[in-house]
Amino acid sequence: MQLLEKLSIRASNGPSKLMRVIKSPVTQYFPPGARRVGLSHSAESVHRMPAFVAQLPADVPVIFVVGAMAHGRVDVTYTDEYISISQFPLSAAVCLGRICNALETKLDIV
Repeated sequence: MQLLEKLSIRASNGPSKLMRVIKSPVTQYFPPGARRVGLSHSAESVHRMPAFVAQLPADVPVIFVVGAMAHGRVDVTYTDEYISISQFPLSAAVCLGRICNALETKLDIV
């Protein structure tokens, strides 16, 4: 609620911003050469997130596009590919948790 009302969320113990709304187009914030992966339950292929993240090259930045809904598809033109990480529809929170866990596991191995 605070993000929508004030367009940012500040830390409770200081002035630093934890989250803020950015202006469109979001592609201006992407690093050059980044791989852009959209997550969608309706994607053709289902991947296990740890295996998918493990095969990503370490020298290429990756952007995951996650919708804030359990049904439907994020319809954007700036993704290179769409994947599904479950045979069931997942909430955005669960998708983000799986992405973070897979990235943490990859960083522990390297």
